[in-house]
Amino acid sequence: MPIIAGIDEAGYGPTLGPFVLSKVVMEIPGEYHHDADIWHILEDAVSGQIKKRGNRIVVGDSKKLYQQKTGLKMLEEAVLSFVWHTNGPVTKFSDLLKLLSGCDEEVLEKYPWYQGKDLNLPVASNVSAIMNYADILNDTANLRGVSILDIKSQFLCVSEINRQLEFLGNKSLLLFKSCATHLKEIFEYYGNHKPKVLIDKHGGRNYYEKLLSQNFEGCNVDSITEGNPLSTYSISDESKKMDVSFIVGADSKYFPTALASMFSKYIRELFIKLFNSYWQEKVEDIKPTAGYPEDARRFLSQIHDVKKELNISDDILIRVK
Repeated sequence: MPIIAGIDEAGYGPTLGPFVLSKVVMEIPGEYHHDADIWHILEDAVSGQIKKRGNRIVVGDSKKLYQQKTGLKMLEEAVLSFVWHTNGPVTKFSDLLKLLSGCDEEVLEKYPWYQGKDLNLPVASNVSAIMNYADILNDTANLRGVSILDIKSQFLCVSEINRQLEFLGNKSLLLFKSCATHLKEIFEYYGNHKPKVLIDKHGGRNYYEKLLSQNFEGCNVDSITEGNPLSTYSISDESKKMDVSFIVGADSKYFPTALASMFSKYIRELFIKLFNSYWQEKVEDIKPTAGYPEDARRFLSQIHDVKKELNISDDILIRVK
């Protein structure tokens, strides 16, 4: 049975809020290859297009599925449907974080906008809709022989990002280090099934062999092809093998990568929702922010005086890069 995985991030570029990187590992029926169209296999439950969705969830590039003016509903319905399909109902943000990241609440205690705060899920859809989508997904996946083997999300909040940037020197290495953590887990748990991992290209980087070799000590790392738009590598040891491809636009071309991008975006947006709620309680009539550089400057100027009164350190608020 082929195993295919996707890894994608949200929040790499912003000035405010966390960085999130998620992986989705799937098993598909033996008659298919790793490049199978999973949208087609699951077409009774899943659509790749918003306009043709009908009574199905949409799985696609999260940047196209979520915009501030259209809200979280479509993103949430897909993410929670997959969570409820694999783990049963999860109705608190804190429980979702524990499930996907295994995080300890102490990680968030230094941030007043997260400490002791939570969100009831769903925030934009409703329980009956999520349950309905999850049931359809469950029936379709069982019928078509598709299994979700693992979904995990790592997140780094601002202080942790700043600390790692000080140690690593640049954001691209931070992104690759987080990605390598997911890759090593996939290799360890599924390497004897020869999984294929599909990852969105990391910025302008085309060459990953050296970085992979540094993270997979004792393994053979062979370059199959390197360049734009595709760089593919084979990683192996005596008993395990894994192919890893970095592909331009992987989050819109491949189902597990698209789903990983949706998980990353959804988790980041819930963090941002808590962040904005905190500051809207402190600063009258302040417009919420998504945390990206231009709007972050506006937001930071508006909260400046209150931030000073509350003695909030820039280290927990503003990324250094």
